[in-house]
This record gives sequence, C-alpha cells and structure tokens, in this order.
Amino acid sequence: MTWKFHVLTTTQRRMFSRILQVLESQMVEVHSFAGESSGEETSISFLCSSPLDKAYRIKALMYRLEGVHSVKAFADG
Repeated sequence: MTWKFHVLTTTQRRMFSRILQVLESQMVEVHSFAGESSGEETSISFLCSSPLDKAYRIKALMYRLEGVHSVKAFADG
C-alpha cells in the first residue's frame, strides 16, 4: 500500500536526514520526498510503500524525533 505523509517540524539542522534515517530503518520504498522551510517551521512530505502496521510504526517514530509538531498519514490510492 502507498502512503503519503506530511510532517510539520521546527526548522533544525539535519531534520531531513533524521526523517530519511527513520524510513531507511523501516526498510520502506520511498517514491518521493520533498521539504520546504519557511522561517521557524519546516514542512516535509513523502510518499512511500508499506503495509498498514508499518505505516503506523513510521508515524510513531516520527513523533519521537525532536522538533516534530504533527504527522499526518494518508493512504494514497
């Protein structure tokens, strides 16, 4: 199943890298990854393939990262 995630964080060094490390540790296929910083906030979106239980795990791991304000996950397709 394909999932689209939207993550809102504070602007910090290496935030993109930390999110990509979570995805790598879960061994999911990432189809797209984009981020945009505006002032003190960063918005990150990515599309990945994973089963439902792993998508919930990814969401939980995102919240464990320092500076993450919100994580939204949507089944895509």
